[in-house]
Amino acid sequence: MQIGSEVIAAVGVSLGEVASDLEATTDGDVDRWSLGGGEASEAFDHLLSGWRRNRLLLAKVLRDLGEKAQVAGTAYVHTETAAERAFGGVAG
Repeated sequence: MQIGSEVIAAVGVSLGEVASDLEATTDGDVDRWSLGGGEASEAFDHLLSGWRRNRLLLAKVLRDLGEKAQVAGTAYVHTETAAERAFGGVAG
C-alpha cells in the first residue's frame, strides 16, 4: 500500500471541510418550543449544551488534524526529493 503526498494533503483538505460543516450545523434551538416547559425541556437544553460543546470541539480537532495532514504531505514531498538526491537519483 502506498500513500502519496497528494493523498495526505487531500485528506487534510477533507478534514477541514468536515470541520466547516460541523461548525455550520445548527444546534436545534429552534425545536425547543415543541417540548414546552418542564423536565423534557430541561433535558433537551442539557442535550443541546453537550451537542454544541462536543460538535465545536470535534470541529477544532478535525481542523487541526487537517492542517497537520497538509503539512505532512508537503514534508513527505521534501523528504522524498532529498532522499532521491542523496542517493544520486534525479528528484522529480
